[in-house]
Amino acid sequence: MQSSSSAAPASRLLFLDALRAFASVVILWHHFALYPPLSVQATPLLGGLVHWFHEYARSTQVFFVVGGYVMARTMSGRSWDSLAVWKFVARRYCRLGIPYLAAIVLAMAACAFGQGWLPDAVVGGAPTFPQVLAHVFFLQEPLGFDHLSAGIWFVCINFQLGIIHVAALWLRDLLTRRMKLPVGSPWVDVPLIAGWLISLFSLFLFHDQPGADSWAPYFYPYFFLGVLIHRAMMNRRSEVMFWVYLAVMVTVMCHDWRWRLASALMVGLMLFLADKTGFATRWPRARWVSRLGRVSYSLFLVHFPVLVIVSSVWARLGWTSPAAAVTGLFVAFAASVGTAFVFHRWVEEPAAALSRRWGSSWQETPATTVRLPADVG
Repeated sequence: MQSSSSAAPASRLLFLDALRAFASVVILWHHFALYPPLSVQATPLLGGLVHWFHEYARSTQVFFVVGGYVMARTMSGRSWDSLAVWKFVARRYCRLGIPYLAAIVLAMAACAFGQGWLPDAVVGGAPTFPQVLAHVFFLQEPLGFDHLSAGIWFVCINFQLGIIHVAALWLRDLLTRRMKLPVGSPWVDVPLIAGWLISLFSLFLFHDQPGADSWAPYFYPYFFLGVLIHRAMMNRRSEVMFWVYLAVMVTVMCHDWRWRLASALMVGLMLFLADKTGFATRWPRARWVSRLGRVSYSLFLVHFPVLVIVSSVWARLGWTSPAAAVTGLFVAFAASVGTAFVFHRWVEEPAAALSRRWGSSWQETPATTVRLPADVG
């Protein structure tokens, strides 16, 4: 069975743009509902909506599933040696890290602007040098430092997931060379074997450990679901494995209901069906959805600083009525989208261009010439 992805390698998967656009907007409104004062002041008019976004609107797992799918599509057919691994790490840091660090600078400036006007829970205290240094290396949460912006823990986890995946590919190719096995031998399919082991460990054992969500294995089941979706497009045997994995996820939820796991399963199933039927390359055709999907990472990074600035302006002007607060939330939303396009043009795109320079010497098979939008993480 050939998938749409292999049949039309040059096609852009529009459905991925739609997923990214949807997830980034949901995360934005989750944070808008989470951080006072506008969300609290708007409660008399939008109480039910604010509560729903505060408690249930968490969609980072969408990006993990999409990220696993995109990495499997673009990395599996490449030949990985030590040099290629180091180049990947450098590329990944440029692609994720440069926009992430720029957004942290924006957040620090926004919080400084909001000092004395917004709650300390929002703007925090003055950042310390060790705290900033921990952010540079994506280690703030494991080292016990507060995050300097909302949601950036996700970037740290995404970086870890990429390293785990490329390490498995490197080990696959190393064993293939050392054992003189044919390329593609199932005996050294480290990404698949390690993926199952890490995912089962996370789903059944690691999930309940204190501080587990500071590390990539906690989120690996979502990422591995994306990997299995790509593999399911290749042959019938891999498709069976995909359905078995879904059954495992359902079994886990029957024992211990988890909203994140349920939503990841739904997204994975939609992505699988969209790719299998060719729907992923045909819908949605709306240009604004595609454009929003392309800037989703920038929107993810800049919406918190924008919210802080708008909230600070509203506080300084004394606009604290419910109607004014609702207006402020929608002004912050519009300003976040506009800022995301500017940030994408002047920060994310140059970072992506710098990232691509590291990979020009890679040896690739024809299966890896697919050009896909960079995953948000």
